Amino acid sequence: MKSKITLRQLEAFLAVGRTLSFSEAARQVHLSQPALSATVRKLEEQIEALLFDRTTRHVALTPVGAELLGIVEGLFENFDGAFAAVRDFVEGKRGRLAIAASPSLAAAFLPEVIVAFEAAHPGVVLQVHDVLSDVSIEMVRQGTVDLALAPVKSDEHDLVHRELFQDSLVLLCHSEHPLAQSRTVTWRQLQPHRLVSLKSTSSVRHLMEAAFLQQGRALSPAFEVEHASTVIGFVANCLCVGVLPLSLLPLVRVGQVTYRRITHPEIQRTICAITLNARTPSPAAKAFLDLCSEFAQKRKSPLVNSAR
Repeated sequence: MKSKITLRQLEAFLAVGRTLSFSEAARQVHLSQPALSATVRKLEEQIEALLFDRTTRHVALTPVGAELLGIVEGLFENFDGAFAAVRDFVEGKRGRLAIAASPSLAAAFLPEVIVAFEAAHPGVVLQVHDVLSDVSIEMVRQGTVDLALAPVKSDEHDLVHRELFQDSLVLLCHSEHPLAQSRTVTWRQLQPHRLVSLKSTSSVRHLMEAAFLQQGRALSPAFEVEHASTVIGFVANCLCVGVLPLSLLPLVRVGQVTYRRITHPEIQRTICAITLNARTPSPAAKAFLDLCSEFAQKRKSPLVNSAR
């Protein structure tokens, strides 16, 4: 068999094979009838066999033509299915999406975005990693995840930061604690009190250390813990006061736990969706990023004081 059978030749053959009419097939494939006949004749030359028995009034498939028709129909069915799958991928209807998020964002921001995303994109398989912010960004660099939700990393030119919202650090304390008597507190006012803090690998801890140093004192917490839930438990039992991101407060469901804004200075983290500059986001990733921006916009209105 000779080489270089073209898609156009197969389209022409398929139209004639299904209609058994050169005139009708010519209309379907938008060719003149002489051009269609020449295309089919060229295919026959390459296959080295007649595909149609033709008279002035009758067209019929030869045995070779009938065999080829089944093969070509299968090819076009697979071809159409493959491109339908590509279209679904381009529209973000299918694919895989891996997300890394720092623990506070994985607990209090990411879930609501995922709920909306899964409703709109049920064919996309999601994978979530709740890891420290530095780890999540490194996963973006390594290509392990498509995007990360984390505090902004300055001077990181290989990364694209989509700013989502500002997340203030707030004091968490028992409602009967002396600091609960004020509407706001300062970092200096925190210093005499026993403090439970997240460990030094946390971005919140780094911000706390910087705030204490501005007041001329090193941070020396009574307890260092891994998880925000532990901070909340210690506060609820009057062991200590704690500092957590404002975005976590909707998760506080413990009675007698309240929060106060910390001023002088007010410390804020800029929360971003982070992708790699050198990698084009997949359609699913782009749709997820857009949803993150949409939900972040809602968060820019003041939070209900549900933790008070």
